[in-house]
Amino acid sequence: PSPPAPPPPDVAAVATAAAATVEARFTQQALEQIATQAALTPPPQISPPNPDIAPPTAALNYEYAPGCVYALFVNETVLDGTLFEPGATFVKTWRIKNAGSCKWDSRFGLTFISGEQMTEQSTFPLTTTVYPGQEVDLSVTLTAPAVNGTYRGEWRLALPVGSSGVGLADENLSVEIEVTNRPDREFAVTKVVYTAIVREPRKGCTDKGAAYTFYADVTANGPGDLVYEWNRSPDDGVFEGGKLHFEEAGTKQVSFRWSFQLAAVQNIDRWVALRTYYGSVYDVVWDRYIFYFTCDT
Repeated sequence: PSPPAPPPPDVAAVATAAAATVEARFTQQALEQIATQAALTPPPQISPPNPDIAPPTAALNYEYAPGCVYALFVNETVLDGTLFEPGATFVKTWRIKNAGSCKWDSRFGLTFISGEQMTEQSTFPLTTTVYPGQEVDLSVTLTAPAVNGTYRGEWRLALPVGSSGVGLADENLSVEIEVTNRPDREFAVTKVVYTAIVREPRKGCTDKGAAYTFYADVTANGPGDLVYEWNRSPDDGVFEGGKLHFEEAGTKQVSFRWSFQLAAVQNIDRWVALRTYYGSVYDVVWDRYIFYFTCDT
């Protein structure tokens, strides 16, 4: 007898199996294409942060990405300690630089934070647009208090929401004045800052040794004259110096060169200090600048 005929194929099962095979084939092809594309696509390049343009996050608010709002201090008028008579009017100006990536418009400005306000208005909006890389003067007209004394006010860059200081330290913009009704008797040096030290040669020593030049900024609070000299240790002898004349409050630079022969003792504490004389009783030795002479580096 003939073998029994096979049952008729299940059309639905065959179609399902075929579809599964096609789907698997396309799925495998898709995975291969994704893997190939990923291998050929380089990863995104992320630049490292630059400390000169990256502001502290505390200076920002939620509306801005890091680096968007960042201000740098450039210079100022009416230096700390400037003398004014009671009730005198003056203009304080801070010049700052937009070192961030966002422009500053009329939503930005200058805002009072704390201390002595010396003006009825507390916020001064910008009147011009300041683009990244540009500088702007933030000015405010102030009136000295009626009573003699020292007065200080703190200001900041106003943002659409919140405020920002300047530099990585997020510092305030400050104004500090001395109010006196006898300005002709109150000339004073208010600050001495050692700004630089230049070594020749930069490293090691020549057959003549090495020399160091020290620079300092001397700030006075008004017109007057003073005598200064550079004290130094451990060497004694005649100290170098000179005279300074101020037509008005401001800052002047002085310098001093100290040469060392190869026979000089190395790797010991040495220091220089600026000394100022003015009036009949003011004799001030300012902070020491400590350094080490060596020919090793």
